Amino acid sequence: MKYRDLREFCIGLEAAGELRRVAEPLSARLEMTALSDRVLRAGGPALWFERPLDSGGRYKIPALTNLFGTTKRVAMG
Repeated sequence: MKYRDLREFCIGLEAAGELRRVAEPLSARLEMTALSDRVLRAGGPALWFERPLDSGGRYKIPALTNLFGTTKRVAMG
């Protein structure tokens, strides 16, 4: 399937169970990295962090990790 943009691709991933949203605020330097690494090593889904934190507070945009972390997601893209 062709996707017009990243947003459409993420919708397709979520529908296929290949994207999980993380609503809890997590540190962009430590917690997001550790969780992304653990999920990637297990062959898990891409992660959409809705409320990443920096040392001074919350970032204004979400973060997407492990987008092309498996051959299945690469093929979907």
